[in-house]
Amino acid sequence: MTQELIVGLDIGTTKVCAVVGEVRSNQVEIVGVGTAPTAGGLRKSVVVNIDNTVKAIRKAVEEAETMAGCEIRSVFTGVAGAHIQGMNSHGVIVVKEREVTPAEVERVIESAKLMVSIPSDRAVVHTLVQDFMIDGQDGIRDPVGIHGVRLECRVHIVTAAVNALNNIIKCVNRAGLQVSGIALQSLAAGEAVLTEEEKALGVALIDFGGGTTDLAIFGGNSLRHSSVIPVGGNNLTNDIAVGLQTSLINAENLKKRYGCCLNTLSGLEEKIEIPGLGGRKARLLPRRELAEIIHLRLSELLDLIAKEIHKAGTTIPVLAGAVISGGSAQVPGLPELVDETLYLPTRLGHPVVGGGLTDVVHDPAYATGVGLVLYGHLLQQGGDFAYPRVRKAAGGSRKGFWSRLKGWFKEVV
Repeated sequence: MTQELIVGLDIGTTKVCAVVGEVRSNQVEIVGVGTAPTAGGLRKSVVVNIDNTVKAIRKAVEEAETMAGCEIRSVFTGVAGAHIQGMNSHGVIVVKEREVTPAEVERVIESAKLMVSIPSDRAVVHTLVQDFMIDGQDGIRDPVGIHGVRLECRVHIVTAAVNALNNIIKCVNRAGLQVSGIALQSLAAGEAVLTEEEKALGVALIDFGGGTTDLAIFGGNSLRHSSVIPVGGNNLTNDIAVGLQTSLINAENLKKRYGCCLNTLSGLEEKIEIPGLGGRKARLLPRRELAEIIHLRLSELLDLIAKEIHKAGTTIPVLAGAVISGGSAQVPGLPELVDETLYLPTRLGHPVVGGGLTDVVHDPAYATGVGLVLYGHLLQQGGDFAYPRVRKAAGGSRKGFWSRLKGWFKEVV
């Protein structure tokens, strides 16, 4: 694989998605896509069967290689799951030379990390700078070169279970690939579907996956709050199977073909065929019964999301509303239900790329895969989520990432 190609590998609960991007004139174009079902390899975004996960990765990558006409050797992959934890911290140092240097920027970030106790079984995935303050003046994005005495920094720290990270890396390695970088999936999805204006004003990104639903709240162009709710599209499928007394496979097909929220259902008495269990005869039921099951489960999930947004506090206003992404976000009527429940103007998040297979990836299900490609491009340019759109400090967090990644590799081997 040439240096001009960047591959994002989205390892989700229900499917693995490989997205190949090519950098042309400093613009990323998507040139290949591949997907494969995980066949039970993951549960709630955590690997539970390595062999099935490896097979899914290989199949998705082979499909992407065929479409892009290339050989894939390394990938940027995402991490998600209920083991993910996000927390805010605050660091303070005295500026020695009365002018902030890159070394002092790193020192104040490190002091913010030291304010948080991180157990040995957890690893820091991201230390995301929110803003800096110099002598009480806040809202500073790049403090290097500014005169002052007291330098403060607010950061958002994302940690994950070491074992969960090791298993992801092990699966990628066994598929014959190297891990070039790891990113929080909701953060990567934000790179693909959110605008800079939304991030600046304040926006809630809700990524509806198969096993989990991820919430990321941005404000001032930085991540302010992140959380994972262990409920996803698979819970919808289970509810349908139980409520309509049919198999999980039939429930999934019914969800995809006829599923919707009550607010978009026009023909209340429209009949749909429900396959029976164990050779029993199929039944005709009103489509309304399917919609009621979906509507109820999604309403419960949105209530949990509302509590998480409230937990984030009133200091993080989401003036730009909500953006929903992920494969389960495409249930008809869901944007309107989110709007009604959270009292936030809501839109579907479609990945935005400069060219290539724009029509193929113009789908909320590809948000994380495309976002991982954009994240890889950001790293190649010398940036990181930690320093969005500003000058990279010397010896910055990217070096820290590589040292952590090498440590993970040693533990896997």
